[in-house]
Amino acid sequence: MPLKKPYKYALAAIAFIALAAIALVWVGSRTAYARQLVSGWITEATGLPSTVESVSLGLLRGLAVELRGVTIAQPPGFGDEALIEVGRARIEAPWSSLFGDLVAQSVEIDEAILRPTIAADGSDNWSRLIEHLTAGEDDAATPVWSVGRLDVEKSAVHYVDLATDTRLRLTAITIGADDVSAAADFPVELQLAGVSGSHTFHLAFTGRGLADTDAGRFAATGLSLRGWAGGKPLPLAGVELIGTVRTISFDSASGLAAVDGGAFNLAGIPGEFSGSMTIGEAEERSVVVFKTESFAPRAPAVAFGVPLPKTTDSEAFGEFQISVDGELRDGVWHLDPIEGKLDDTQFNGRLVPEQRLIRVTADRIEVDRYLAPGEKRRREKKATLEAAIALLAKLDIDAELRIGEALVAGARLKDTVIRVERDAAAPP
Repeated sequence: MPLKKPYKYALAAIAFIALAAIALVWVGSRTAYARQLVSGWITEATGLPSTVESVSLGLLRGLAVELRGVTIAQPPGFGDEALIEVGRARIEAPWSSLFGDLVAQSVEIDEAILRPTIAADGSDNWSRLIEHLTAGEDDAATPVWSVGRLDVEKSAVHYVDLATDTRLRLTAITIGADDVSAAADFPVELQLAGVSGSHTFHLAFTGRGLADTDAGRFAATGLSLRGWAGGKPLPLAGVELIGTVRTISFDSASGLAAVDGGAFNLAGIPGEFSGSMTIGEAEERSVVVFKTESFAPRAPAVAFGVPLPKTTDSEAFGEFQISVDGELRDGVWHLDPIEGKLDDTQFNGRLVPEQRLIRVTADRIEVDRYLAPGEKRRREKKATLEAAIALLAKLDIDAELRIGEALVAGARLKDTVIRVERDAAAPP
């Protein structure tokens, strides 16, 4: 039966009021008061001064909140650039999320910049933020949240460690993940570019992620990776990398970040790696283990822009293998031990790059086969060896090479020691 006119008018009035309320909220969300209100919430949650350039609300198909120009300031003593900047953040959620579990249909973040920094005294600019975000939490309660789709686009991380003078810039970060929730793994894709010193690189990962916010543990497992690296001394075309990683993890309680079960092939060099690093601790410690399989070094040397010289023996530099254990102590890298094999020569030693200190012990080496071809007389070969030692002296390194048995210009030398000392007057 058709509605009578009074009912039609009542429904029209209700619809008008609803639309007016939505319009009022929509317009109000764009006012200075709304911006101040949201920035106040962010400031209270983070414990750091925050600002928001604009706030938009969508109410028709659930709740949609979009923020633009979000900045979270640095703690005192870490400069004027913001700790976190977000160009745009948009969250879409059902209305039920306001009254129950934190459920979002989608989260989009564009043009975000994170600036983690470690000061010269070892303090960092993120511990205070984490402590404030987790303060007052009920340890017995397990947070329940989920995100149907997470997208991060055109974002960056600018990492600075003033204690070790390390700078790393990751840019063009893209992340895509589905069905993200607390303490459950989910498929994830990650792409990024990076700059460290004169080197640039690009990496792409696919695998599964884990974000256990209750335990403060984050991980990625079963990763496949593909990448590229360039910059001097690498050639213009750079070098390519493919590999896998069993686990990358971070535990916020201990500050331990770790990589386990890494395998790679870099410019034809196959190998494996693992490592760990403490973050935000008074005594930071980093450990890395790197080991190659046996490979022919001439082709990779060309790929890295440092071709090996021609030798009297065409089979020289035919096989190489190396393993390195590295540890960062008091801001200085110590590579110890270094072990490996070059052709028939077994060697071991240690290296401190910052101090230009090299110590190597080799069991035996036939020097003649590594000299340039075309030298017919042994005297010329011996002169070449002396010239090579003189070249080492020009490198301003503190080096010691011990050789159990050396074949040089037809002579057999036992327990040979070659020492090269740094020139104290030479510039670093």
